[in-house]
Amino acid sequence: MTLAELQHIRRQRQDRLTLADEFYCRPRRKRLTIERCLEDYLEANAFGSRKSACYRCPQGCANRVAYAEGS
Repeated sequence: MTLAELQHIRRQRQDRLTLADEFYCRPRRKRLTIERCLEDYLEANAFGSRKSACYRCPQGCANRVAYAEGS
């Protein structure tokens, strides 16, 4: 493996989302961790609470996809 390939792999690992990463949640207007976002989505989806900001949230969907790709 060449040095360039190793550096490319290292960059990919750094770009992955972890559960501790934070972001600004637009619907809730505050900073959340990815873990909290996932938990809130699961709760809203499980109980079908359509009034929740997390139910059908496009930003949360993007977070879930990005986290799943990195896992």
